[in-house]
Amino acid sequence: MPELTRIYLIEDDRSIQLFVEETLKQRPQWRLVGCSDTYAHAQVMALNSMADVFLVDLGLPDGRGEDMLHQLAVARPDAELLVFTVFGDESRLLTALQMGATGYVLKGCSGDELIEAIEQICEGGAPISPLLARMLLKKFRPPGEAPGSPTLVEPPPLSDRESDVLKLVAQGYLNKEIAKKLGIGSATVSTHIKNLYRKLAVHTRVQVVKVAQERGLI
Repeated sequence: MPELTRIYLIEDDRSIQLFVEETLKQRPQWRLVGCSDTYAHAQVMALNSMADVFLVDLGLPDGRGEDMLHQLAVARPDAELLVFTVFGDESRLLTALQMGATGYVLKGCSGDELIEAIEQICEGGAPISPLLARMLLKKFRPPGEAPGSPTLVEPPPLSDRESDVLKLVAQGYLNKEIAKKLGIGSATVSTHIKNLYRKLAVHTRVQVVKVAQERGLI
């Protein structure tokens, strides 16, 4: 039997709650173990739950989702924190990442896209909606520097397959899409991405692309 993944939802919109509930049913090894529709409720129930993944809305009626992310990051450092929100502005995204979020997905995505994000985060990835990822890459790229400009830093040794995966990550492809393009399994893709994180000393997909660009690897 596949290992059970426990998911906790912090969301006040009933229609979104129902969407998440129906989406999670597509994966029998996933369980929605709790739901909080207020910040106050989440402070008691979410912080004391044994969930593996928390889906967190930033627009709670009685508190800031960013503050809840910080509390969860401190109380449950072993858990993954996936923001699921309508807010697509740069400041909310950066604050959420600083507060401990390991992924950021915009509402309005399809059920398959939400499943892909949860799968990625469980595999050690850091899913971010493609438009937001591109926005971050533009922000972090030095003014006037062309993509892929080499620097004086000696690039770390990457295998040919890791380089292939890196190029597709930089183009915004998800793990499943990379696996299909390269003819390998999703788990193998996840392993390559984790190796890239380690070799480039980063923790997110955005950072891995940024550092790879700085070092002339892509």
